[in-house]
Amino acid sequence: MLKVFQVCFATGVLFSVLTFIMGRISDFTDMGVDTEIDADIDIDFNTDTDFNIDTDMSMEVDAELDISTTGEAPELPVSPLKPIVITTFVTVLGGVGMICTINGLSQGLAGIIALISGAAAAFLLYRFIIVPLYRAQNTSAISQKELRGALAKVTLAIKGSLFGKISYTVSGNTYSAPARSINGEDIERGIPVVIINIEKNIFYVKRIKGGY
Repeated sequence: MLKVFQVCFATGVLFSVLTFIMGRISDFTDMGVDTEIDADIDIDFNTDTDFNIDTDMSMEVDAELDISTTGEAPELPVSPLKPIVITTFVTVLGGVGMICTINGLSQGLAGIIALISGAAAAFLLYRFIIVPLYRAQNTSAISQKELRGALAKVTLAIKGSLFGKISYTVSGNTYSAPARSINGEDIERGIPVVIINIEKNIFYVKRIKGGY
C-alpha cells in the first residue's frame, strides 16, 4: 500500500512540474510535445522505491480570447474535473497516505484518511480558487465596440500576415490577445498600435506613431 501512495505522490509532483514548464514555454500558438521521461526516484521512508515512468505525451494548446459582442459574459458552470484539481487530489492522497502508513496506521485507515484529505484539498482548491478566478475572468469581458480605436502595444512581433500578440489596457486592467496587421506590414515588438477591427477574436491592428 505504501508503494501505491508513493506512486500517487510522485506522479502528482511530476505532473505539476511538467504542467508548470509547459505553461511557461507555451504562448497562444499550437504546440506539439513528445516527451519521454525515465525517472529513478528514491524515497527514503525506510523503504526504497524505484519508479520507471515512460510518458508519450502529445499536447495541443489553443488559446483564444473570448470577447462578447455585448460586453456580458455568459455564466457557465466550472467543471471540477480540471487537471490542477485532479493533480491536487492525487498528490495529497499520496502524501497523506505515506505519512499515515509510516506512522503505523493500518492500510485501511490510512487509505480512508488519504482519500478524505485528497478530496478536501481538491474541493478547497476548486471552491475558493478555481471558481473565483473563473468568475473574475468572465466579469472582466470587454465589448468589441469599446475596443475598436483603443491603443495597444505589440508584445509578440507581427510578421506580414502572420499572427502576433498585443496587450491593451481597459479600466485599469491589462489584457492580451492574438493580433494581425490590417495592411500586412511587419510590426516589431514594443511598437504602439491602434485596434482597427476584431473578427473571430482576432485583433486587426495598425501601426501608429508615438507612444501611449
